[in-house]
Amino acid sequence: MIKKLIYIFSSLIFFIFIIYVAVGFYLANTILKINPSCGLHEGALPNTWSTLVDHHEYSNVNRSILRKNFPFKNYHIDDWQAVYFSSREKDIKISGWLFDHHKDQPIVIIVHGLFPNGKCKPESNLLASLLIKNNINALTIDLRNYGDSTTVSNYENLGLSEYKDVLGAYDFLVENGFRESSIGLLGISLGGTSVIFAGKEEPNIKAIWLDSTLAEFKMILKDEIARYGFPHDFGPSVSFAGKFLTGIDPTKLSPAFSLTKTQNYFFTHGDKDERVLIHHFDFFKEYINKNNIKAKFWLVKDSYHVDAMFKYPDEYGIKLKNFFEEHLNN
Repeated sequence: MIKKLIYIFSSLIFFIFIIYVAVGFYLANTILKINPSCGLHEGALPNTWSTLVDHHEYSNVNRSILRKNFPFKNYHIDDWQAVYFSSREKDIKISGWLFDHHKDQPIVIIVHGLFPNGKCKPESNLLASLLIKNNINALTIDLRNYGDSTTVSNYENLGLSEYKDVLGAYDFLVENGFRESSIGLLGISLGGTSVIFAGKEEPNIKAIWLDSTLAEFKMILKDEIARYGFPHDFGPSVSFAGKFLTGIDPTKLSPAFSLTKTQNYFFTHGDKDERVLIHHFDFFKEYINKNNIKAKFWLVKDSYHVDAMFKYPDEYGIKLKNFFEEHLNN
């Protein structure tokens, strides 16, 4: 009888363990599996992109209306150059659009977020336009596994490898005549992790703008698990599965701890962000204040994920201009 109970108990524990691991792999695969396309914006160009397409993606009515009514044609750009260059990781080629409109003026590398995404999305194109309108040049890029850049994996590495692509863009600009001190970075959502890690690696980069960026691994892990309706107890299983699938250790994903005291940061976030919750913005702010890091903050009222640029484009553009002109040398 005792042996039978032990067998039943052991079988039950094994079954629970299998379920626990399986859920971890399901979540990790769902969160990290890349769709390399640009979704509904596939084929969009700086002079053809539209928000009439992507407003259908949003179940949030406020976000949908904002994009449906946005005057995107006012921000089209007719003059750009398609460029290709090497990542700082061997054998990886990165695709970009170079907007070199203002001689002897600073330039900002714009880095997109999570799939489906790329330089084709409205966010990257709008930010390039806002910069150009304010006398600052821009370079939008496709990170590895996106758009026209080299595909090396089916899974997102959360910036822990992609930062080398950003550094490749930096090297490309230096090789083409831009001064090291005139190059800034701008990260959208998950793209913020790549630019923070790139900045830590390249101290000559003095100005980094971050829109709706995650701050710390344990926080985003709990957020993502909850988003799919599971308790945070599955965290260790998801972490293990993520490392197994990608070959990188996701527990190292804590951008806040990679901020430096020699660089200047600008953080903006919507107070109603449902994708990267506002506690990430609060975490950055608290950590920065405790560690005397140079940063400015703009919390946008009644705004959702990366909505500020669409809701207040003129104000957003002026803030971009003031920040990058203050910290980048021509």
